[in-house]
Parts: sequence; structure tokens; C-alpha cells
Amino acid sequence: MPFSTDKLPPFEPALRVLVADDNELNQLVVCRALEDWNVEVALADNGRQAVELATAQTFDAILMDVQMPEMDGYEATRRLRSYPPLLRLPIIGLTASASAEDQALALAAGMNATLAKPFDPALLHASLAHYTRLSAQAATQQRETTDPDAPIDGRIEPDWSILEELASGNEAFIAQIITTFLQQTPALYQELVLSSTDSGSAVQARVAHKLKGQVVYFGVPALQVQLEQLERPGTSLSAASSQQLVDSIGKHLSLLYPQLESRLQQHSS
Repeated sequence: MPFSTDKLPPFEPALRVLVADDNELNQLVVCRALEDWNVEVALADNGRQAVELATAQTFDAILMDVQMPEMDGYEATRRLRSYPPLLRLPIIGLTASASAEDQALALAAGMNATLAKPFDPALLHASLAHYTRLSAQAATQQRETTDPDAPIDGRIEPDWSILEELASGNEAFIAQIITTFLQQTPALYQELVLSSTDSGSAVQARVAHKLKGQVVYFGVPALQVQLEQLERPGTSLSAASSQQLVDSIGKHLSLLYPQLESRLQQHSS
């Protein structure tokens, strides 16, 4: 498709984005698009440089090439996610092959999403707008969700744009994702409940990470923030605080399930 960013609005306020890619031509193409959108760009030629820059400077998002020398994008993302201040930083993978396997590897490493190269400017713009907005929402909710006793208003509204974007409007695929989530998540949550007796354990971290990978498709930042607090092995949370977090996550899930079931009913009708 022709490369054009003429109809895509600039970001206000401006964004600061780190582009990690070892290909100079790719850097030029991405930088042209970003600069047209009021984005300040910093460049890294490999994963190691990306980790060094992202842990030393502040960015609104990272565009991470998957295949790079010295350290690939997956390993760089894993290292960045091990650094607590960067747990919610949007990381969007760039890959020459946007296969289902690539998506799974990206999510497992901690990326928010992947985009195929050569990228669609409109999709890149939409992804940046979406994930930086989610990141800001999560940051404003951090104080509230760190307190497991914070009140829950009885309703959760999923942000369907993530799933709709991935599914390209295919309702049958969306229904399949929802159905799989509803089938698998209750058992995962029960694993989390069982692991809560051992706060900071590797088991608790693994289950919380897997559950967050399921939840991320539905755009519920408050729930993601709580799971992030449990997914780090060796967390300093007390056993009581860990249990309270697990209970709060369960309450959030119980509010999310009816919203997903409602979407399924709309599809079937």
C-alpha cells in the first residue's frame, strides 16, 4: 500500500518513542512516520542498546524489532519487564512475519502486540494511540489498585478495540477468543488462589503472568496492574497482601465475565 501519513493526526501532547531496529532503512521509514505525528524518536541498533536506553531515559512507548543482533527483541523485552518501573511501558513488536506463533512469543516475552513489516501507518498510529492511552490510565489507577481494599463499583467495561483490531472486525474470531478465555480463566484463577499461600513464589509469578496474558486482550488496566504486582518472583508483598490482591482479582474477573458473555450473546443472535 502507498506510504502516506497525511490524514493521521499528530499526538498531543507529543510522544517520546524508542525505535529498536538494526536496519537503517527500517529506521528511516519508521522515523518519517513518527516525526509527522509529533513524536520525538530515539534509536537503538540492537536489543542491548534498547535495554540500556529504556532503563536510563523516559519513553512513552518502544517499537521493538524482533530479530536483532547481540540481543533479540524478545530477550530485550523480557529484561525490560523485569525492571519494575517499565512493567506498563507499551512495547510493540515489529516483525517480518506476523504469524500466530509470533504473537504468542511476543505476548510471552511481555510485548503488548506485534505489527508486521512493512507496517501499515494507520495501524501503527492506532496502536500507539491505544497503548499509550492505556498506559496513562493504568498509571493513574496504580495508587488505587495497589490497595486491594479499594472499592469496586460493580461493573467493568472492557476496551474492545484491542481485540477488534487484532481480529480485523471478524466477530467469529472474537467469539472464539472470548469462549477460550471463559473456558480457561476460571481454572487459572484457581491456580492463583492455591499459589497465594506462598507469596512471591515462582508458581504464583508464573500463573499471574499467564493470567495477565489472557486478560490483556480485553483492555482492563486495573486488573492488569494487580496481576503485574503478583507476576514478579520474589515480590516483597506479605502473604496477607498477596491474598488480598488475589481476592480483588477474583472480584474483578467476576465482573468481567458477564461483559464477555454479553458480547457472545450478541454474536450468536
